[in-house]
This record gives sequence, C-alpha cells and structure tokens, in this order.
Amino acid sequence: MAGTIMRSTQFKSVVEPILNSAFDGIYDQRKNEYKAIFTEEQGIARSYHEETVLSGFGAAPLMNDGSPVDYDEGSVLYTTRIPYNQYGLAFALTKVLVEDGDHIRMGTIYAKHLAQSMDETLETVLANHLNRAFTSTYTGGDGVALCSASHPVVGDVQSNLLTAAALSQTSLEQAFIAIRNAKDARGKRIRVTPEKLVVAPSNMVQAEVLLKSVLRSGTSNNDVNFLKGSLEPIVMSRLTSSNAWFVKTDVRQGLKLLWRRKVTKATEGDFETNSVRFKSDMRFGSGWIDWRSMWGNAGQ
Repeated sequence: MAGTIMRSTQFKSVVEPILNSAFDGIYDQRKNEYKAIFTEEQGIARSYHEETVLSGFGAAPLMNDGSPVDYDEGSVLYTTRIPYNQYGLAFALTKVLVEDGDHIRMGTIYAKHLAQSMDETLETVLANHLNRAFTSTYTGGDGVALCSASHPVVGDVQSNLLTAAALSQTSLEQAFIAIRNAKDARGKRIRVTPEKLVVAPSNMVQAEVLLKSVLRSGTSNNDVNFLKGSLEPIVMSRLTSSNAWFVKTDVRQGLKLLWRRKVTKATEGDFETNSVRFKSDMRFGSGWIDWRSMWGNAGQ
C-alpha cells in the first residue's frame, strides 16, 4: 500500500536535511583542479570586476653630483573587465515518488548528481581559459589571446607564446629560457620563475618522466636532468587539446576566480503538486590580468 502523502512543508522539513547532506558529501570530497592555477578572491558588489594595468617606469638613469632627478611618466596599458556570471540547476521530487516511498533514495541520488554538475560547470568554465588560450576571438584586457606573440607594451609587443612543439626535454628547457628572459612593459628584465607544468591527461605520463627523471629523458647519455624537481606537474582533466601544455609562473596577477556567491542550495515545496524542488546556484567571474603568469605551447 502506498504511504501517506505529506504536505509540501512537511515533506520539505524531512527531505531537505537529507538532500543537503548528500550534496555536501560529494561536493566537499571532490578535488578542485582549478585551485592549482587560479587565485581566488571575493568579488565586489557590482556586475563586473575591473582592473587597470599600468606600464610602470623605465630604468633609473645615472645622476651626476648636484644634478636634478629625472622624471618618468607611467601610462595605462589596458583595463581588464571581468563580468560576474550566474550558473544554476535544479530538480524536483514528484508526488509519485512520495506516494511510493522512494523520495529519500531518489533524492539522495539526484542531490549527488547535482553537486557533480555544479563542480563540473565550475571546472569547465575555468579550464576554458586555457582551452581558448590560443584563440584570437577570446581576448583579455590588452586585446589579444592569453597566449600570444603580440601582447602590446610600451613601444613594442612581447610574447608568451612558445614555439609549437610536443612536450619534451628540449621544448620544456626552451620554455624555461624564454620565461627567464621575460621583461616588463618598459623593457626591464624581471625575474619570472616557472612554477608548474599544466598538462592534459594525455601528457601526464610524459610530464612525470620529464620532471622526475634523474638523467635527461629520451637520451642515451648521463647528463643530469635540469628539469628534475623544477616544476610541479598539474593535470587538468577538462583541457580539450591532447597536445597543448602550459607553464605557470610566480607572477601574482594572473588567472583569477572572483566569487560573488559561492555554491548555495535551496529547497522549496510546491503546494499544488506536493513535490519538492531542490536547486543550486553560484555566481562568479574569471579571467586573467597579467599574461606573464601563463606561458603556452599549442603542441604538435
């Protein structure tokens, strides 16, 4: 015999704690891959986040004794505007499930799937900044793609686009050289240090070999492997290219995740149907400020 039908408010008071527990259980246990390359900050109370990037000053000239100091002028290179977007999803437990006494079991299963959907949405949105890093139609504040050979600086352009090559001992060593030769917007040498090697699952074995072998990988000599222990390997499951790879540096103002509202949950009953609806939503913005934080190779 079917169970007694509860009012929507009664149903909500019984089911909501169970759904919240199931949702939190899977959401808290999943490892967030984006945290390895994104800096998280609290967003401001407006529809977008905006940061202005300045050029800074040139090198200080030699001063003769008694001579006045020279003045320099800084300038605005570009302004990055990151909109806050909202994402949400919901499901409903119907009257039939209540009548059949199956609402708790099905609700628990659906809550776990909803948590996974929210997690997947966040990870995919953030990974797409790298998936589109070489695409000219997806630009940052300076008007070019994240990984480009034509980032505008004062009187010139600079590049964080590595020469296309498969991930190897040689190509990664060349990436180190390019990064350590980095300059600021006024052409001054800056000490940019590579920190992490970011790869898709297809390159994770190669990354481990390159970064943990004592001797140079893929050679028959006994040369010491310069790359050993130099970078932390990061595997991002949502990277769509099996060939592309990236090197994250210690430049602080790089990829950012700006939260307006972290993942929230809500439950409400429907008086007319005696169903209960369970939803989850979040609001955030993401993007990059200083392109020197991420150097990319499209691979071959």
